[in-house]
Amino acid sequence: MGAQGHKEAQDLIASAQAHLLFLPPYSPDLNPIEKMWSKIKAFLRDAKPRSLEELYAAIGAALESITQQDAIGWFSSCGYTACLP
Repeated sequence: MGAQGHKEAQDLIASAQAHLLFLPPYSPDLNPIEKMWSKIKAFLRDAKPRSLEELYAAIGAALESITQQDAIGWFSSCGYTACLP
């Protein structure tokens, strides 16, 4: 979509008396999934699997180590507190 298309979309939104809120540029600090992968990678580094079987077991254990509190903390730290319990 060219610049004109964006202007048309913005005008239509404004005509509906709605407001645009623009997202900031991508930042891993604002993405909860990045925080989850950070924990998984740290777990795997500590486990030091040396075979494919050990790697699969370590991945399973790493995923099982993720708690509800972890997820809530990650979302909260990224500013998603309005939708958390």
